[in-house]
Amino acid sequence: MTDNSILKQPVHVCAAVVFHQKKILLTLRPEDKKLGGYWEFPGGKIEKGESPQLALQRELREELDIEVGVGALLETVHHSYEWGDVKILAYTCTWKSGTIKHLEVADHSWVAPENLLDYDILTADRPIIRKLQEQYSG
Repeated sequence: MTDNSILKQPVHVCAAVVFHQKKILLTLRPEDKKLGGYWEFPGGKIEKGESPQLALQRELREELDIEVGVGALLETVHHSYEWGDVKILAYTCTWKSGTIKHLEVADHSWVAPENLLDYDILTADRPIIRKLQEQYSG
């Protein structure tokens, strides 16, 4: 008997919870990509040998042409999709420079923490929203 969890490691991704003027950045996945049409926190796969912080900075440059400062780890999420498992490391980030361009996203929106669930958010990102709403409900 084989243990499948040893054979198939989760995909490690990083997510940026970018704060700017008391709002949080969400991006819309392009329709032609996996899980297209859903909103998410920007980010992406962590490349081999890359730290999550460097991966976030690279991904936000590639997707949006912006520079961010990466802060503390906010939440770790393990989620199973039908195509496989993901492990998401979500970091609080601050906007440093740049003007958002939709290089690899369909759209973006700046959202107040209490309104995040008004968007059709990826299921894997929902625990991050719960964590944020716990922190900012006071």
